[in-house]
Amino acid sequence: MNISRRSFFLSSAGLTLGALAAEPALAWVTGRPEKTLETDVLVIGSGLSGTVSALSARESGAKVLMIDKAKEEFRGGNSRVCMGSFLMPRDGSEASRQAFVEDVSKKSLGGGRKDLYRLLADNVLDAVQWAEGHGAKFNPWLQSAPWRLGVRLASPGQYQGMPKLLSALYSEYRRLGGAALFETKAKRILLGSKGEIAGVICQTKAGLLEIRCKALILGTGGYSANRAMLEAAHPGGANILIRGNKWITGDGIALAQEIGAGTRGMAGVESLHLPVVYNGPSGRGSPTRALPYCVGINLQGRRFVDESQGYASFGKATLQQTRQTVALVFDEALRKKEKRIGMSIALFEKAKGGLIEANGCEELARKLGVPAAALRSTLEAFNRAVKADGSALEADPPRRSLASKLDLNGKLYAFFPLTPSITMDYGGLTINTKTQVTEQDGTPIRGLYAAGETVNLYYHDYHGGGILAQCLTFGRIAGQNAAQLAKR
Repeated sequence: MNISRRSFFLSSAGLTLGALAAEPALAWVTGRPEKTLETDVLVIGSGLSGTVSALSARESGAKVLMIDKAKEEFRGGNSRVCMGSFLMPRDGSEASRQAFVEDVSKKSLGGGRKDLYRLLADNVLDAVQWAEGHGAKFNPWLQSAPWRLGVRLASPGQYQGMPKLLSALYSEYRRLGGAALFETKAKRILLGSKGEIAGVICQTKAGLLEIRCKALILGTGGYSANRAMLEAAHPGGANILIRGNKWITGDGIALAQEIGAGTRGMAGVESLHLPVVYNGPSGRGSPTRALPYCVGINLQGRRFVDESQGYASFGKATLQQTRQTVALVFDEALRKKEKRIGMSIALFEKAKGGLIEANGCEELARKLGVPAAALRSTLEAFNRAVKADGSALEADPPRRSLASKLDLNGKLYAFFPLTPSITMDYGGLTINTKTQVTEQDGTPIRGLYAAGETVNLYYHDYHGGGILAQCLTFGRIAGQNAAQLAKR
């Protein structure tokens, strides 16, 4: 008989209270599924990590079934609605891969999983090439200044490429004979007599369904839409604007915890990814590409953080500002010089708002609703601190790089109003370098794998594109290893 850890404890409790046998207790917890399916590898989740895992396992020779609680038209999870950047080294040289690990670690304040950073550095370029071999398309490599690593966008570009990439990989999976069920929600993981993965109980419209499998891959995403878990991570977190899909509620993490899986990085504001966005009438404008070149201003007309350190750090700092509302300022020269600013402007135009234009500092202050004298004083002090190398270390607060003097009497622009939003989280299940889910002490749970946002990788901050790169790379490894286990 297959039995989950939850059933074991509930059965034990039932015996204590009324000599209740194990079988009735199991039936009371879940009911008895009338239908049973069998497969070699079961993948939960149809986002990038789930799709890649399923395709990888299928081409490795396993019989594969992918399920998702969403309707089929919503297939793709958070991956379908994200910008589409894939983080990677410049090339496959040891120097580039080492630079990648160092830069990712620095972004995470030395925290996170350095062993997994290395796994990503060593395998992401091959994973991209593998995806291209299955119909995915990517734009050329673009350096993520001022860092040594960079990204390739899913083609044709930001927010447009991911639906195409997901469709290409999913179509390839189905062409190879992979199966899929939607509106099928996993409710419990079943273990065999030796503690190995034996299957999953699912809820469908027709009732309960038992799916027996030899290996299980969790690609269910994080908990960015679970307000209770957000509140536990950060007081007030339940009020943060949810930017991604509403069904990314931590299901896989909770299911795995019930059978003893370990977690890491699921507490504190350092566990949340909080970029700022403009919530417009026709969508949300994201200043991510432009941010490192701009000057961040709060409602008092003051700077409050080093903008060059990235959008996740900027979002966390915005949480502490009045009404959690800020602006990003740039001038005409910067608009013409930096193509990344143009990329962000295009997103605000699509959202139909959030881009302020002004002739001079005083008009900008009036349009932003900030004190004119304070804004001019702040920007003049910033200009005085800017050095030829792009640093402004004497500014308040100091800025390390990408600083440019602004023409305060010429054409000025601002992305405004900007407020933090939750796109994803950094916390999740612990895995080893084989992508096996482990217990808190590092012991692998036989037959259980995970990839994507379900897994803890980063801490505090990450380079844009790091999660999609992880979904692709770790999903491919998980599929290969799960298929190998299933064939034994």
